[in-house]
Amino acid sequence: MLHLSRPARAACLLLLCLPLLLLFPHLSWAHAFIVESSPTENQVLDKPPSQVTITFNENLQSAFMSMKVTDETGKRVDTGKARLNPEHEDTMEIKLIPGMKSGIYTVNWRALSADGHPVNGVIPFQVGSGSNAYKDPVAASEGSGASRPDLIATRWLLYIGQSLLLGALCFRLFILPGVNRSREASEQQELDKRASIPLPRWTTLLWSGYGITSVAILISLPLQASWDAGVSMGEGFSLSILGEALQFTGAGQIWFIQMILVLLLSVALIYALDHSISDRQRRLWGYGSVVMTLGLMLSKAFTGHPAAAAHPAPAIAADFVHLAAAAFWVGSLAVMAVCLPVAGRELPESERAVLRQAALRRFAGWGIAMVAALLATGIYGAVLYVPVPSMLLNTSYGLVLLGKAALLLVMLAFAASQFRSARQAAAAKRAIGGLRIELSVGLLVMLLAAVLTHLSPGQAPAVPFEETRTAGEYSISLAVSPNTVGSNEFKVTVRDAKGASVQGIQQVTLTLVPADPDKARQEFVLPARQQQPSLTQELLTAEGTWAVQVHALTASLDAVDAEFTLHVGGKR
Repeated sequence: MLHLSRPARAACLLLLCLPLLLLFPHLSWAHAFIVESSPTENQVLDKPPSQVTITFNENLQSAFMSMKVTDETGKRVDTGKARLNPEHEDTMEIKLIPGMKSGIYTVNWRALSADGHPVNGVIPFQVGSGSNAYKDPVAASEGSGASRPDLIATRWLLYIGQSLLLGALCFRLFILPGVNRSREASEQQELDKRASIPLPRWTTLLWSGYGITSVAILISLPLQASWDAGVSMGEGFSLSILGEALQFTGAGQIWFIQMILVLLLSVALIYALDHSISDRQRRLWGYGSVVMTLGLMLSKAFTGHPAAAAHPAPAIAADFVHLAAAAFWVGSLAVMAVCLPVAGRELPESERAVLRQAALRRFAGWGIAMVAALLATGIYGAVLYVPVPSMLLNTSYGLVLLGKAALLLVMLAFAASQFRSARQAAAAKRAIGGLRIELSVGLLVMLLAAVLTHLSPGQAPAVPFEETRTAGEYSISLAVSPNTVGSNEFKVTVRDAKGASVQGIQQVTLTLVPADPDKARQEFVLPARQQQPSLTQELLTAEGTWAVQVHALTASLDAVDAEFTLHVGGKR
């Protein structure tokens, strides 16, 4: 019977507690997008504005932002560098020179999202409506900078390096020795004997993981900074670009922490491999190396999609656990596929088979823990970033996520085969081939994970809102279309007890109260109309849940009140 280790039992409990994770609000932003601008796109103004302001759905990072306002000849009409509004970090602004003439102007903007991805776009507007008026206004464009293969490759190398590091350390500390004081003395002696068996290639695998991790972290900052700033790869190594990235971007600050951890990790690894100190001291340094490797993984979770979630704490925790579980799984597979076949060469073949079987059996217990953690955090992440099932097939992020899930199923199939092999000494040798295939699939999974970090999850498709509420002897119908961040049509209809529209409505007031206390409430009055419904075009400034309070006043001065719950989707 296969013994489940304590970590395996704990992780299975985590999987059973998955519904508790889903209780966290799972609203998540993709890359930043505009919710309001002044001037608006293609707006015609009677007089020139004094400044241009652009408000986004989330706070921006202050580095590498730019706004350039030009006239029809390409001459700049702004007065200097763009800045964040000191009171509203989701708004960037730039002053314009006085005395702008009538004509068409173009705002070219670039900003850095909270998740570290650059976004950019164009907003045209016009001053005056004379001979310079344009018949076919230029459509405003908005998007994120296309991700570069070098960034994806660097992230993939980082995942591989961290996996080799964590896998090599944990295999030596937790899987191969299997020291447990509660076991029988005879079995303990056998385990101690197995712990002293050298693992050829293990040290090479460990230092390879450290080297790959160090190089990937070292080059990640200039590559990321060049992408954020919209400059060439070579310019990303300039001191000015690196300085701005280190000072004003989350990725730069995390990079500084990671470099400190990398240096400390090198010292810990040297002592963990130093045979001139006691086994107990080396084991303690090994534990310290594991903690620092996990610290590197945790620090990376503070950048990217988790950091931009509406509730970042659970998103960051889930991302960290997901990465750590995958790294332990893939790294341990690498150790067993590379080192286990040549381990214990001085032993008879029968004892080498027992060693392989014991390692597979112990890894199976840990593997169940990792699978449970991966499933729990993977499902949570899917709900967080792909809240609507149709987005799996309609977005690049969803398609890559499906590919990653399919490869994970392949890995699970091979893992099930290893699970059976762990019970049969004769099959333990044949299982090595399966381990290598499982490892190859795991590396492909990590490649797709690296791709996902540079794709926007996208926004859930908007669903127009329409509901009816009873208000005494009346009923009120509210329709909101398209029910997205930005401009929306609000339509209110008041009916009597017979279902007929009530004519002569004197006034309709809408009050929008956000569920998030940090957001401002909105209130507007619908223009009076002789015939129903009452209509108005208004701006919804943010995603999320809003309580819409409708107050209507009839010709006989009867007050008709109702409240609706509106769930606003992202920008289309």
